Amino acid sequence: MREIKARSIVRGLASGPALVSQEPISFLGDLDITSGTIIGRLPSVEGMSVKGTVLIFPLTMGSAGAWRFLFQLYKHGTHPVALITREPPDPSVVQGAILANIPVVCEPEEDVLALTSGTRLEVDGAAGTIRLLQ
Repeated sequence: MREIKARSIVRGLASGPALVSQEPISFLGDLDITSGTIIGRLPSVEGMSVKGTVLIFPLTMGSAGAWRFLFQLYKHGTHPVALITREPPDPSVVQGAILANIPVVCEPEEDVLALTSGTRLEVDGAAGTIRLLQ
């Protein structure tokens, strides 16, 4: 089992299939909250669902209200189980992840954007680790 070190942002432990977006994601506008489907113009993941995935993307985009949309995904049961970003996430996204108990890590030691969607991962937000399970 391969392990990648990353910077811990939000504690928690979660596992699921990777969903790798090559584009930044805004929780305000790029996602349909009720289904978890990506509706923004994001060529690498448009039309896919974040529900139950370990969402990997370069950076967050959005506003001070992004936390509400991430929390709404959680309330609808359509949220990603963990977030991995190359750059530190926006504070509003961190707030939403804390409220929704979604572990978050960033600045991984390896290029996680090169991972294949569907790869099973485990994210430990407290330890700052990403484990490849397959």
